[in-house]
Amino acid sequence: MAIEKSGMKHGAIAAEAGITAATLSRVLTAAHERPALETIVRITHAINENVGWILDEPGYVLSADEQRRLHDAVRILETSLQSATRQRRSARPESNAVAIGANREIPRAFAALGARLIYEAAGDSMIGAAIADRDLLFVKPTNNIREASRKIVVCRIGADEYVKHLDVRNGHIRLLSRNERHGPIEVRDDDDFELIGIVVGRAGAPVA
Repeated sequence: MAIEKSGMKHGAIAAEAGITAATLSRVLTAAHERPALETIVRITHAINENVGWILDEPGYVLSADEQRRLHDAVRILETSLQSATRQRRSARPESNAVAIGANREIPRAFAALGARLIYEAAGDSMIGAAIADRDLLFVKPTNNIREASRKIVVCRIGADEYVKHLDVRNGHIRLLSRNERHGPIEVRDDDDFELIGIVVGRAGAPVA
């Protein structure tokens, strides 16, 4: 029923499942009365069907050993998914803002806007906001999230500093890039987050 529903040809299913067409034929004609669990799973995945639905069909009973193997497989998959989720949660892009010493002068126009700090941008994640690699950023210090919302800011998460677009919705903070190749940074409640300030000016990369 599942194979008919898929609309796939038997040859394509066999190839996708990594079995011979003859093996698939024997399973479908019941010439192979008790196909291995692995074979059933491969065929099921090949037609994008749910393995549980196939195994619940009347007439196919799992042996105690096959049940044990299935439970072991489920446990391994659950552990792998939990580990992958933890890795995704902990992974964070590299810092893209570097503080510059106080020995560099801030242009008068930006100082008039409140700039007191200077940072250097790194990489291309903010290129859509006209901030290129090694550009100098003049930053007005503030820790007021509401004031900085929807603006380009410099902030810190743990030991990493970033220049990003600050997006605040329903109390949830996201740091957005301006390059589609770079995804957002989701700031979690347990993150050590600090708003450093708002970018009020920019200058091109300094001459070496």
